[in-house]
Amino acid sequence: MTPLSPEGEWLNALRGIPKWVPPMWSTVVIAPHPDDETLGAGGLIATQRRRGVPVTVLAVTHGEAAYLGACGLGELRRVEQQLAVTELGVGCSEVFSMHLPDGNVVAFEEALTDLVRPFVQPRTLLVAPWSLDPHPDHEACCRIAERMANTFDISLISYVFWAWHRNRVEALSGLPLFRLELDDQIQASRAAALSRHHSQLEWEAGAPILPDSLLDPARRPFETFIIHAERS
Repeated sequence: MTPLSPEGEWLNALRGIPKWVPPMWSTVVIAPHPDDETLGAGGLIATQRRRGVPVTVLAVTHGEAAYLGACGLGELRRVEQQLAVTELGVGCSEVFSMHLPDGNVVAFEEALTDLVRPFVQPRTLLVAPWSLDPHPDHEACCRIAERMANTFDISLISYVFWAWHRNRVEALSGLPLFRLELDDQIQASRAAALSRHHSQLEWEAGAPILPDSLLDPARRPFETFIIHAERS
């Protein structure tokens, strides 16, 4: 896949967006697939953990359908995710698997809503994929997060990954975009976490899901978030 807008255009478009410092609230990250937490919010997770903020990762699926017919892929990716979040400062005990089917989260939205609800408390920072990040599992997870934020009056921010590649720069114009600056140490932690998702970076049977050409957004010295509302 070749991104519709080159990285240089994205960097130019994002240069002027406001900087953001996350509140020191317990942070819950919804990851539709193993690696989404790292690709979309790895720097945020590492930043919060360095500040002593609790971070919980909700693993919605194990990503077992990434490669057609790959036996045992779900368990492999589950382990990769645990190794990755450890690099970001999150213990394996803070990763909770929802066990939903990769590629069909939309059919289980009501069930997932019930699974997510116990992790949402007052003064929670809820982090989820953007509703228009072009993958049905990402879209479903955002709908659930929006429901939680509205019901419990908590802060919701969205991360982006596939939209960097499948949309042009204009698609994100006008959104409430903010950037979280990442220092060298945080960037190194994110890079180490990404390297743990080995099955997505290299695949003996063919092209990997994440070739090097798609990793530029995960190597920026900042992360971009859509801040829907920050409640006090």
